Amino acid sequence: MGNSLERESKARDMFEISNMSLFFCPYSCYAKVILNFFHSKSELVYMLRNWLHKIGIVSIELLVIASLLFYVYQKNNLTSIGQIIPVVQNMISGRGAEFANQMKGDIITKQIFPKLQNETKRVFNWEYRNEKYTLTENLDQGAYDFYKAQPKVFSYSGELQSNWADEYYGMFLKSAIGDESIVTLAKDLQNLGKVHKLSDDQIVDLTLSFVQAIAYDDAKAKNILAKKGTETVLYPYETLFEQKGVCSDKSLLAIAILRQMGYGAAIFAFEDDNHTAIGIACPKEYSTYGSGYCYGETTSVGNKIGIIPSFDATSNKTVGAIELSAIDSSQSEQANLKQLGHVTIYQQTSGREYDEIAETRKIIAEIDSLKKSIESMLPELQSQKKNLKNSENNLDNLKKNLEKYKNDQNVEKYNSLVGEFNDLVKKYKNDTRNYNEKVSLYNKTIARYNVLIKQ
Repeated sequence: MGNSLERESKARDMFEISNMSLFFCPYSCYAKVILNFFHSKSELVYMLRNWLHKIGIVSIELLVIASLLFYVYQKNNLTSIGQIIPVVQNMISGRGAEFANQMKGDIITKQIFPKLQNETKRVFNWEYRNEKYTLTENLDQGAYDFYKAQPKVFSYSGELQSNWADEYYGMFLKSAIGDESIVTLAKDLQNLGKVHKLSDDQIVDLTLSFVQAIAYDDAKAKNILAKKGTETVLYPYETLFEQKGVCSDKSLLAIAILRQMGYGAAIFAFEDDNHTAIGIACPKEYSTYGSGYCYGETTSVGNKIGIIPSFDATSNKTVGAIELSAIDSSQSEQANLKQLGHVTIYQQTSGREYDEIAETRKIIAEIDSLKKSIESMLPELQSQKKNLKNSENNLDNLKKNLEKYKNDQNVEKYNSLVGEFNDLVKKYKNDTRNYNEKVSLYNKTIARYNVLIKQ
């Protein structure tokens, strides 16, 4: 800038000297004046080029700034230009690294989705409201390989932000440009529902039952719990292609479909229990945990929206609505039912609400009450059954000894043991009668639960 002003001053001085020379010596100085004129003109051209260069740089900088501001405007779903200022201020005051991570999370949406050349069909069969449903989706091996190669680990620059887990789940809910698999699946489910004359909320129920019916990957779950192998969360496309997944995989798939249908959705993460479920937007007064979302179970079949299922600590799975059985089943003997613990809600979005919850809240309240009764009765019955088994073994041993003493005609030992045997028989009968009464109550509770859960 200083050099340009200096050249401009020299050029002005030259014109002044030339004019003076022209006044005092009109003939002898003509050639000098002409030379000085052209020299001054070249200086002006240089100065003009220098200014144009700087204007060009400034224009490019302004274009870059405008592009970044437009990105911020769209990324944060702003509604007015004035809202950009506080967002930018937050970025400058320490959230720059977080903003960079958000941009990094968009990488998958910028990648070129492969051309579908190796199409393969996946057939899904499930039940909803006692009717059988079938859906065939066209998937592709190349597309599956594409998602399999996408980032599965959260990376960041600078300090790890407090919302990193939210961003991590968000990675798996982004689809590559050109991938229409979730769009197609959502439309297919909606069209299937309309064919069966289902309401919009019933189509949501149909969608949840579709995801619930996808096989649970027990092998992967065991590896995760044992911290073995390199198990990772699946993108929704991978879950569809493999037709199996654990709770996190199936929950991400359900959320992707429901959001495509226009519903608000969120992730319910029970980190202490290693369990993940979904929340679907519903009227806050009927919502789970007062969150504005109703609980949706994706792993066990039959659990309806709004019902938090029992959690079996033995198998580390939630108990499906149709899985609760009588106490004499091996499952009931081995089950260790409990309530899910602390929940953290991630990836909260707004949208259409599931209103059916208002109609089913009374049934859900009774189901929850029955479920808690079942959970409290089951451990006691399991313990009583174990004690009865021990009593039976003791009675068998005593009976064998009595028979031995009788055969040996050992009257003294026989008589001393008869009293103990008779006391144990009396206690065993009382314990058995008490146990059978509780079993009857338990099984009636189960029967009522199973009736309600199917409504």
